[in-house]
Amino acid sequence: MPRVLTLLLPLLLLTALAGCDQKPTREERILANLPLQEAYDHNIDRMAQLLAMTHPQIPQATIRQVLSKHLTVEDQRNDLFKLYSEQHFSDAEFDTIVAATQNPAKARALEQSEEGRRLSEKLTGLMRATAQDKQVQALAAQRMQQVEDELSTLAPPKS
Repeated sequence: MPRVLTLLLPLLLLTALAGCDQKPTREERILANLPLQEAYDHNIDRMAQLLAMTHPQIPQATIRQVLSKHLTVEDQRNDLFKLYSEQHFSDAEFDTIVAATQNPAKARALEQSEEGRRLSEKLTGLMRATAQDKQVQALAAQRMQQVEDELSTLAPPKS
C-alpha cells in the first residue's frame, strides 16, 4: 500500500501544478474584473424605487428584500457570463470592455473611437437579442410576478 501512495503523490503534485499554470476562465475573469455586486445593488435599488411608486405602503427596504429574494445576484452573474462569453467577445474585446469599466478616461476615449462604437453596437445587439428571447421574457415575467405576489401579501389591507 505505501508503494501506491508514493506513486500517487507525484501525480497529485503534477495535477496541482498543471491547474496553477492554466489561464483563468472567462467566468473567473468576469468575476475578478467587473463590478458585479455594485451593478446588482444598483439594479435592485432602481427597481425598488420604481416599485415604491406602485406600492407606497411598503417600505423601500422591504421592497429591496423581496426583489433580492426573487432576482438573485447569481441570476445576474449567469446572465453576464452568457453576455460576455467567449462566444460573443474575443479576449481582446473583453479586455477593452474591462479597461473601460475600470477607467473613466479610457471609457470616454473608447466612446469616441470606431472600435468603441463597434463594441457598443455589438453589446447593444446582444442585449436586445436577449431581451427579445421568449424564454428570457417568460422567466423575467415569472420572477416579477413572484415579486408582485409577495408585495401584495405584505401590503396592509385597504379599509
